[in-house]
Amino acid sequence: MILGAIFCCWSLGSAILGESPSEKSLISVESFVDRATITIGDRILYTLKITTDPKVKLEPLALGSNLGAFEVKDYKIYDPEKTKDGKVVNKSEYLITTFTTGEYVIPPITINYQDPRGERKQIKSEPLFILVKSVGASESDEEDIRGLKPPIQIGGGYWTYLLILPILAVLVGGGILYYRKKAKGLGLPQMTEELNKPAWELALSELDSLKESDLLKKNQIKRYFTLLSDIIRKYLERGYKLSALDRTTEEIKGELKKAKLEQRVAELIFRLLLFCDMVKFAKYVPSNQEIEESINDAYSIINLTKPEEVKEVLVER
Repeated sequence: MILGAIFCCWSLGSAILGESPSEKSLISVESFVDRATITIGDRILYTLKITTDPKVKLEPLALGSNLGAFEVKDYKIYDPEKTKDGKVVNKSEYLITTFTTGEYVIPPITINYQDPRGERKQIKSEPLFILVKSVGASESDEEDIRGLKPPIQIGGGYWTYLLILPILAVLVGGGILYYRKKAKGLGLPQMTEELNKPAWELALSELDSLKESDLLKKNQIKRYFTLLSDIIRKYLERGYKLSALDRTTEEIKGELKKAKLEQRVAELIFRLLLFCDMVKFAKYVPSNQEIEESINDAYSIINLTKPEEVKEVLVER
């Protein structure tokens, strides 16, 4: 039964799928939870531990968008540690939860890596089963239920409304003014003024604004990569009519096939969005070189997907 599978996964707490004996000596992955049965809203401590040969290079892991029905509430990434036999252990912990009842699975997490020869490979963790129960009502809960109180009568008449309306108008006007100033401070061009421009031109303009912003100087790296991801996602929506803003990176990967993009471009988009997810969800702090490469990749995506006639005009110039 499912509960047997739950406690089996919990007690063993590890999984190594589809690997040969030689691969097992290079990399292994363990995933486990602190409990397999919860009530709605309870938090589970999900631990992922990857043990590798020192010559193996792990690629960035974007866990936040790949947990199925679960969402990440908090996380901690530990510094790599070396074991007595010379292996390297990369450990991360995530507090996750869900707000619907039922039997759920934390899906396998794909870990991409490069072996000592530089070949790209993958390994997956084992799926873990979680049972989510509803919160049962008790007698004390029923005693807490009270009837609705009657509506409060506000004294005053015509003159009261004359006094309240100007105050409301001032508050609404101030809110609109504040919102506009905040939008201008974002550093990205206002869409209302540029709706007639093609998608690629808008995206390049937004990338220029992001590059010239002071987000990196203020150490707002997460904000920087959130905007970078949004620019690419909006470009996919404007230029290819794909639903990208409200999709996970894995879902967008499937949508890219419908857009009939070149494989190298689709892979570039997926890798960039995955890297942005890692910075946003996993507290990864990119190096200056990685930040530079990310914005350059974004420019490459737009330039590689411009209409052919635009490319020809630019070449002639």
